[in-house]
Amino acid sequence: MRGRIDVIRWAAPVGITLALLGSRLAAVPALTDPVTASSPASLYLSTPVTYLVLAPWFSTWDGISMLSMSRLQGFLAGLAALYLIWRFLSHLLVRRSLRHWRVWAREIGLLLLSLGITTGFLLLGAVWHRPMLGLAGVSSNDRVVDFHSHTSLSHDVASTWMRGFDAEANQRWHARAGFDAVFITDHNAVGRGPAFASRQSGSPETATSWCPGIEVSAWRAHVVLLGDTLPVNRQLFSSSLDGLLNLLETGESAYGSLTLASLPEYRRNHWDRLDTLIAAGLDGFEIVNASPKANELSARDRNRVTALARRHNRFVVGVSDSHGWGATSMVWNLVRIPEETPRSALCQAIIGRLQQGFPAVRIVERHRLRPDDRWPMWLTPLGVLWETWRSMGWTLTLSWVVWVWLAWGLAILLRTRTGRAKIARSSGTASSATDQ
Repeated sequence: MRGRIDVIRWAAPVGITLALLGSRLAAVPALTDPVTASSPASLYLSTPVTYLVLAPWFSTWDGISMLSMSRLQGFLAGLAALYLIWRFLSHLLVRRSLRHWRVWAREIGLLLLSLGITTGFLLLGAVWHRPMLGLAGVSSNDRVVDFHSHTSLSHDVASTWMRGFDAEANQRWHARAGFDAVFITDHNAVGRGPAFASRQSGSPETATSWCPGIEVSAWRAHVVLLGDTLPVNRQLFSSSLDGLLNLLETGESAYGSLTLASLPEYRRNHWDRLDTLIAAGLDGFEIVNASPKANELSARDRNRVTALARRHNRFVVGVSDSHGWGATSMVWNLVRIPEETPRSALCQAIIGRLQQGFPAVRIVERHRLRPDDRWPMWLTPLGVLWETWRSMGWTLTLSWVVWVWLAWGLAILLRTRTGRAKIARSSGTASSATDQ
């Protein structure tokens, strides 16, 4: 029996190591262009030293952060299923009876400990603005842009633990991810006044420019207005389809802004009338959105929107839709802007480029487990690891391998010390009985 248990204890680190090395045989590019399905040759992800040293934690947080809502639900259900399988096999291996109350007490304690560790791990990944992978290798004539992000001016930021995610925090987040410019598009609120105006050129330490915008809650749709827009009375556009179409028709003339259809609302509510939205004056579509509820767009549906935008010469973009949670950037946009463009004119230059339509933006997104991948929902935890490993590269893979064997060695050391302590206590008890 002891020999069988020892084999299984060795099987864990050996199996994980073989899986990590095997992922290199099934490697995929870490970055792709969803429009052309090609991998950009010069672009890569810069890796901070802290991220490299703590790769198992950071890369797992990244993989979970890039899941869609359905995959997040599958992740939690999968963890529960895998836990039950693990405990069943453990009891089957040692043939331990479940009739004794101490066995049940031990199982309840282990369950509570596992729940605590898992919850703590997920919460830490959600609230820690840790070092993050950033886009690098960008041409000097390209600017890296995010077209949709939020601050504490938005109701769904101010009412959460991220209430401190103000404009400066938003800028720092994007700077760490390698962005040159970010459009702050709070829900039905425009960042106005001297304080916002002074920030538009960005902080000298980060060189990330802040561009103005707003996300309007219109009729069964969210429309992002990109540009130095005036405040918008959403009541004019939220009561009917005519109101929504009116916003698209007058967005540029009345507010001086370009209109961008946000996910998931147009997919959920206007899928059969996208041509109508375009005819009314819609300028562009989000085809990648990192928010879990918006990250459900399948490859087939994304390709349909892309083809429609190409046919009507509308731009397509990928957005973070950041509300301050976590530290994972899933998508970037490259906009061709002359290198000599001053930072004070960058936002307007980006808007001018968008007015050229479909060729204006090149999207770059990270490889991840998608909602329409073949992994069953209950195996989402394994799918996250596998798809993360496939796109990591050798340096992060080696960091994983080192940590696997360090953890195994530490477990063996603790087990050995515990065993010796038990033997010492038993010897002491036996000696006392002999003396008596």
